[in-house]
Amino acid sequence: MKKKGSKCDFHDERNAELRSAFFNQGVYSTSDDVLRRAIKTPTSRFWVDPDRARDVISRYEKNPSSISGMHPERRRMYLALFEKYQHFRRQYPSDPKIKAISMAIYSGAPEFFLATPTARQIIYSNY
Repeated sequence: MKKKGSKCDFHDERNAELRSAFFNQGVYSTSDDVLRRAIKTPTSRFWVDPDRARDVISRYEKNPSSISGMHPERRRMYLALFEKYQHFRRQYPSDPKIKAISMAIYSGAPEFFLATPTARQIIYSNY
């Protein structure tokens, strides 16, 4: 499992997708409203490593309060991912848990699950 604060393998891909969602809003402004709309754009995947997701989902299944201390956006992401994971577990009960988690991750996410200040930092970095 990666340590807190380490750079994820898909960092550049996620940031490019967020920038695209931001610039596709048609309004180039630093306003929180434009950033929030970009953040709420559906994404191609859940931006979490499958191994990390497996660890969190396993802990959550044993103890639902295990994610109560997470940042609210991160917690919402894991709850949405858990719902998709459960769907795939019901649909393919004989498949391994990690396969259901991977299918859930790569099936797309309803949003980026980022806080507005984080999105602002991503969009305006390297420019």
